[in-house]
Amino acid sequence: MSRKTARLKPKKVKGRIQVLKVMPYRGSMIYIRRITSKSDSDIFEYMLVFKKEIYSSYMIISPAKGKKSLTKDEISQATELLWAGSEATIDTLMGDTLEKKKSEVVDAFEGSRDSVERLVN
Repeated sequence: MSRKTARLKPKKVKGRIQVLKVMPYRGSMIYIRRITSKSDSDIFEYMLVFKKEIYSSYMIISPAKGKKSLTKDEISQATELLWAGSEATIDTLMGDTLEKKKSEVVDAFEGSRDSVERLVN
């Protein structure tokens, strides 16, 4: 028997997901992604797998006033900020105390996320 299948027709893409960094840290895989859309802001997200559970967090970053997109340097800085946050998450889940430098990065990350959430909500 032959079954006819309908052809898939591509739709217009309204956004994309770009994987920026994938590396292991202390036995857990960490994925840093950038999600872009037609809006002015990009979403940067980390996902990590720790003991068969997925942990995730994100930041919304907008280009500088008058610009349409983020620079390569801004994308790199966002990636490193999320990487530090994901490392701190794993360290905390393993019961380690954070180094002062990592603790400051996490505080900055959480503060910026709180600011964005207050604006959005």
